[in-house]
Amino acid sequence: MANTLLLNSGNSVNGLGTQTYTVVTAGIYTVQVQATLPRDAGGTNLYSYQISPQASALEIVVNQNGTPIVTIGGASNDPTPSQPSLGTSCRIQCAAGDVITVVFSSANAVDAIPNNVKSTITIYQGD
Repeated sequence: MANTLLLNSGNSVNGLGTQTYTVVTAGIYTVQVQATLPRDAGGTNLYSYQISPQASALEIVVNQNGTPIVTIGGASNDPTPSQPSLGTSCRIQCAAGDVITVVFSSANAVDAIPNNVKSTITIYQGD
């Protein structure tokens, strides 16, 4: 199944979209997300150093059964212009069958360019 996250693995994700994990065993789950922000063609300058519309507006939302648990980013000033990356971590109490999603979205076109946003998502059971 496309966009399905594996438990106890550093899941690599390129670009925007939604990644999903369905809980098998009830308990506390830890979700860690780290994303790099787009750089210029030479790879040296962050687009967020430049004037909008080149500023990254990456937003990361972690949901449990469709309800947002954590939201970060999402504006041309958040992430801040000097940030090379954006990340978060949270613990979620889950029942069997719960669905955890990690959604990467943006209002700025620079984030939608294929492979401009590269992320790693790790989900594991426990603290």
